This record gives sequence, structure tokens and C-alpha cells, in this order.
Amino acid sequence: MRNFRLLFTVLLLNLFSVHSQVGINLTYPQATLHVDGDVIVETVPKLTTPLTKTLTLNATDNRIEYTDAAKSFVKGVGGTGFTVLGATLISGWNQISFPTISFDENSDYNTTSKYFVAPLDGIYNISVYVKMTSIVSVSDLGVGIFKFSGGTTTLIADESYESLSVTILGIGVTSPPVRSTQTLVKLVAGERIYFGIKSNNLLVFNNAEAQFSIFQVK
Repeated sequence: MRNFRLLFTVLLLNLFSVHSQVGINLTYPQATLHVDGDVIVETVPKLTTPLTKTLTLNATDNRIEYTDAAKSFVKGVGGTGFTVLGATLISGWNQISFPTISFDENSDYNTTSKYFVAPLDGIYNISVYVKMTSIVSVSDLGVGIFKFSGGTTTLIADESYESLSVTILGIGVTSPPVRSTQTLVKLVAGERIYFGIKSNNLLVFNNAEAQFSIFQVK
């Protein structure tokens, strides 16, 4: 009887070991819980703190994984209080400050130092637009997007050209007081994005109509 109980116990332990993976609509599950079909969760407990993890589906083996932070969605606008800062990004380019952040879903924009910090490795869509409040005579007017990585600041996108003044059929034509640029950039978590302006008359940008947007696409 004692040997029988011992054998029964060993068999029971082996049974639990073999079936430690549960399959629904599957004969041979490949994970602790392997479901072949739709899953509906009726009730999910509400978080008491801001979301810091995002579930994703691995396209290779359909495993559910998570990332350490939510993707970035940021928009800032200019207008009253839009200024050119004293900080020089690279030669000829000054950093600009957006006074209002319309939204920042993951708190990735540093409102004190005026730069964006990538929370995750990925590909980001970045755009910036600036329109002067009045048409004035300036030269080599431009707006740019800059990446700061490893102690080095690099211009990654810009729209910059000389202010033009030509006559067509007796009518004076000048370049529009608008500069805008957009790019996709691959960032590593912790790398920064700055926005900058260059002009021989930086004061023309004060209180300019402006905006930028950043969102992670992958």
C-alpha cells in the first residue's frame, strides 16, 4: 500500500508538470496559457497611477508583450510668448520656445529646457511650422529639426532659403513668411529633439504663429 501511494504521488506530480501549460481549443499548448480564438475580458481593474506599460502583439509567434512606456503624442503651439532662445544649437541656428503644449500624452516634452526626449526606441514623425506675423526684409530665413545624441547636435531636417525679391510684369514678388519641415527619424530612448530658427533678424519671430507635432509611428 505504501508503494502504491508513492507511485500515485509521483504520477500525480508528473501530471501537473505535463499540464502546466493550458490550451483552449488546442491539444498541445505552447505557452502557460495558449488560446486559439477570440478573448473577451469583461472587467479590468482601473489603474491608480498613470499607464506606464503598453501591451503589444509579437508578430513572430503571437505572444503578448509589453513596452515600458506609452507611445509619444505631443503638440505645441506658438503665438503670444513664442520666442527665440539664446541657446545656439549649431552655428547660425538658435533654439526656439513654444509657450503652449496642447497635449503631451506621455509627458515627453521638457517644458523647462524646451526639448523632446524619446521614451522608447522607435521611428518618430516630427514636423514644425513657423509663420512670421508680418512680412519684413530678412535673409537666409529657416526653420529646422535637430537631434541631440551622444553629446552631438545634428540638423536632420530644415526648410531654409534666401528671401527673394523679384519683379514679374511690374509686380513685386517676395518669398512667403512661412517655413515648415517634416521628417521621419529613428530614435533611441533618451535621445532629444530640438527645434531651431536661423535669420539675420531673430526678433521677427517673436509671437509668431507656429506649431510642432511629434508622434511615434513604430
